[in-house]
Amino acid sequence: NYYNKSISLLRTTEDTVSLATALINAGDEYFKNRKYDSAMLYFNESGLLFRKINYLIGTAYTLGNIGMVYAVQGKDELAKANISEAIAILEQHQNYIAISEYLTYMSDIYLKQKDWPASLSYAQRSLQLAQKFELKKQISDSNLKLSVFYEQVGKPSESLRYYKEHIAY
Repeated sequence: NYYNKSISLLRTTEDTVSLATALINAGDEYFKNRKYDSAMLYFNESGLLFRKINYLIGTAYTLGNIGMVYAVQGKDELAKANISEAIAILEQHQNYIAISEYLTYMSDIYLKQKDWPASLSYAQRSLQLAQKFELKKQISDSNLKLSVFYEQVGKPSESLRYYKEHIAY
């Protein structure tokens, strides 16, 4: 509700960055509440605005978030393309929080496809980045992803080890 009020107000201004940011944040809320069609509408509009003003970080977040929606919808190739493009932009800007999060979604995609080496690689890379930059939430999320991975491949002791690390963080 507050995002929609903000968006209405921001549409009357020239502040494109704030409007696009409010749109992407509202899209995040829809995503968290599994309203993927609404999330996509907001993400697409924010992406258009960020591209219009050549705001690369915003464009990267939009691409990554659209990729997350595609991932949960089972549109794996679209998800991989969007998330990979987002990660490439974010690496240039050293935005490791978002990179770590998007890497876990890439791990999910490959896990679902039973591409064990790729899934493990993305999850490990996410954890390494999170540890290097002391990103506690991302360390927790990456450990959980590795726990799920090892559970899927039938290694319960490894799964438990990463799950304990997830809980610790």
